[in-house]
Amino acid sequence: MPGAGPVKVITDKAILEPDEATGEMVLAALYPGVSVSDVQAGVGWSLRCRSSLASVAPPTAQQLRLLRDVLDPKGLFLKQ
Repeated sequence: MPGAGPVKVITDKAILEPDEATGEMVLAALYPGVSVSDVQAGVGWSLRCRSSLASVAPPTAQQLRLLRDVLDPKGLFLKQ
C-alpha cells in the first residue's frame, strides 16, 4: 500500500510487527508452546526478535464457542 504497510502479521505461531527504525518485520509475541526456533523455521530470512517477547494468551472458552458455533458452525474455515 502506498505510504503504509502492515501493522502486524499474525500467524498460527506468533505475531510479527515492523521495527520502527527499519520497517523489517520482527518477532514480537509467541503463542503458548511455540519457540523462537519454531517460528524461525517457517520464515525465509534471519528473523530478528524484540528484546522482550510478549506471550499471547490462548482463547477463552467463550471466544472458542463464538468462533466455532456462531462464525463457522460448519467448520469450513476452522479446524477443531
